[in-house]
Amino acid sequence: MEEEAKRILQKLIIVSVILMISLIINVLLFMGSLQTVNCPQPEAVQGYTSQSISYLDYSGVYLEGANLAKVNAYKTKFAGADLRRADLHGAKMTLADLTGADLSGADLVGAKLDYANLRNADLTGADLSYADLKCADLTGANLKDAILEGADMNYIIGEYTR
Repeated sequence: MEEEAKRILQKLIIVSVILMISLIINVLLFMGSLQTVNCPQPEAVQGYTSQSISYLDYSGVYLEGANLAKVNAYKTKFAGADLRRADLHGAKMTLADLTGADLSGADLVGAKLDYANLRNADLTGADLSYADLKCADLTGANLKDAILEGADMNYIIGEYTR
C-alpha cells in the first residue's frame, strides 16, 4: 500500500512539473507576441476614414471633434475618451469598450455598436439614427436628447438615462 502511494505521489509531482513548464512556456510565448502600440495624436487620427484602428487602446485620449467616419474600430478601447462632437457615422465599433467615454453631440449615424460596452458613457445629444446597438451594455449611460430614430436597440443590457 505504501509503495502504491509513493508511485502516485511521484506521478503527481511529474504532472505538476510538466504543467508548470507548460505554463511558463505559454507565458513567455504570450509576452513575446505583445507589441507596444503608441497611440497617435488626435491630429493623426483625423484622417483615419475607412481605416482600421481595431484592437488599439485610446483610453482617456482627447479626440474631441475627430473625423473617424467609417473607421473600423473592432474591439478598440475608448474607455474615458473625450469623443465630444466626433464624426463616427458609419463607424464599425463592434465589441468596442466605450466605458465612461464622452460622446456628447457625436455623429453616430449608422454606426455599428453591437455588443459594445457603453457603461456610464455620456451620449447626451448624440445622433444614433439607424445605429446598431444590439446587445450593447448601456448600464448608467446618459442618452438625454439623443436621437434614436431607427436605432436597433434589441437586447440591450442595463438601465440608462433618457
